[in-house]
Amino acid sequence: MSLRIGRRRRGFTLVELLVVITIIGMLVSLLLPAVQMAREAGRRTQCLNNQKQFATALANYESARRQFPGWAQIVSHDAAAPDVDGDKTGDVVGTWVIPLLPYLEQRQIYHSWVDDNVSWPDKLKIQLPIAICPSNPPEDMNAGLTVMMYVANAGSPDADWPTDQNENPIPEGPASAVFLNHALPKAQRKSISLDYLSAHDGASNTLAFSENIHATSWAPVADSSGTPRLPSEHDVCMLWSPSPGDCNRSETKRVSHLNRCLRDIQNPYSPHLYLARPASRHPGVVIVTYCDGHGTTQRDNIDWLVYKQLMTPDNYLAGQYKNDPELANSVYDSGEN
Repeated sequence: MSLRIGRRRRGFTLVELLVVITIIGMLVSLLLPAVQMAREAGRRTQCLNNQKQFATALANYESARRQFPGWAQIVSHDAAAPDVDGDKTGDVVGTWVIPLLPYLEQRQIYHSWVDDNVSWPDKLKIQLPIAICPSNPPEDMNAGLTVMMYVANAGSPDADWPTDQNENPIPEGPASAVFLNHALPKAQRKSISLDYLSAHDGASNTLAFSENIHATSWAPVADSSGTPRLPSEHDVCMLWSPSPGDCNRSETKRVSHLNRCLRDIQNPYSPHLYLARPASRHPGVVIVTYCDGHGTTQRDNIDWLVYKQLMTPDNYLAGQYKNDPELANSVYDSGEN
């Protein structure tokens, strides 16, 4: 009897083992969301830092030129390219990214694009490290090696602006956007500066950049014949319009709500206008940056009127130009209005 009493039981019973496994499983299930949240917080921070670099480059450009760059801008000439400014010389048109390249420590790429002796096929086209948010992988890599997941404030769609008595389109003015179209004849080009912003809605109240998973490329892809496609606002810009549109490819005058139509795929050869708005993979928010350089998370359920106010440097005049009484009557700036 004494020998039996002195024996010690070694190991676990099946019940004890199951209890331990259950406890470990519960701990893992509790820790995983925290790990995921920490990773997403890191991705948000990286995304915010990327936009901060673009905002700093934009401020340096404006300080040197006393104006913001165009969302489309003639950067060099090429006989094989179309003539967009009427001077009978082929023009290489770049997006807003190219003028900022020298301020992003990418002078080699910049010099390639502004050199008239370098033809369009030979212009340097590489993937910029700061062009993609970790949470927003490109939807379609057919855009090539120049994918850009950040977009600039280009106001309302150019195609939606009225025409004059000769049926010529009236260029968008500085009241409606930060990045205007500079791929036009010189007499038609308009620009905006920090001084204009300070005299109206203010740089801290006007959006400059956002992220958009449906943005395409800072150097639009060429067609089947090798001819470069002219960049459009749908490539690397965000837009506002009198009212938000639906997730419909036939929509040609309105953009969708923030973070809507996320499952749709943008066509890099013929991008859709309705996808030219802020959108991200961050749950419920989009990272945005203002013209004064500060960045923040913007909830995707923002009221559409507030979104238009943040997009327009002078909402009063923008509302008048676009015959948008709601926007024109929502005056809150510190300027003359």
